[in-house]
Amino acid sequence: MDDSLGVTPKGVVLVHGMWGVPEDWAWVRRELESQPGLSVVTPDLPSHRSPDAGLLADAEEVRAAIASINAPTVVVGWSYGCDVVGIAAHGMKNVARLVYVSSPPLKLQPEVRDAGWVDAMDHMLYDGHGRNALDGDWWLNEDDAGVRLPDDVRAFLKDHPRRFATKKTRSDPVPAQAWTEIPTTVLLGATDNLTGAEARAWAREAVADVRDVDTDHFMLFNRPDVIADVILEDLGASSRGRSAV
Repeated sequence: MDDSLGVTPKGVVLVHGMWGVPEDWAWVRRELESQPGLSVVTPDLPSHRSPDAGLLADAEEVRAAIASINAPTVVVGWSYGCDVVGIAAHGMKNVARLVYVSSPPLKLQPEVRDAGWVDAMDHMLYDGHGRNALDGDWWLNEDDAGVRLPDDVRAFLKDHPRRFATKKTRSDPVPAQAWTEIPTTVLLGATDNLTGAEARAWAREAVADVRDVDTDHFMLFNRPDVIADVILEDLGASSRGRSAV
């Protein structure tokens, strides 16, 4: 990145997770909106709107969003959104930082990936196009899913049901790993049972700045303050070795 761009972000791109909607970022956006001169965009992933789109189409959508916003830009993904930003930000000169929320980066995988495991997942719903969605009623049931969400978030999710997504989100190749080119912070929930010990260990080997946050996988709902604080950090300062609470 050109040092003349400055050390505070002027643009932020927030990428939603699997089965989600752009409005899922409302709580983080609320934390960011008080910052003067900061533009925020939340692209809507094509894989959740079209039966033919997948990871690569999602990356192109986010790449266009990155190109449209002010520099220096921070690009943030939550869960599956992290897979998308790792491709979309590749070679984008205006991106000063990546923030991965609740997911470690993906390694290069130049060939089509095996997504057969998707069909074996529990609590899934399917539509007539072969797309799936996690049963929202299941993970809103705290006794079953073990997820703890604030009342306003639960009300929002009931009004915004999870959307169907294509299997190509998991089978498309991974042709780039922007996290090796751009300063990257990975935020992992300390009680996130979707990220195993092996994935956590690999993330710490691959990325200098990995932080544990006292929450579960749904960090963008439970700890939007932490995510916003990380986004707004001085881009000229090293974040190596910091920890989030």
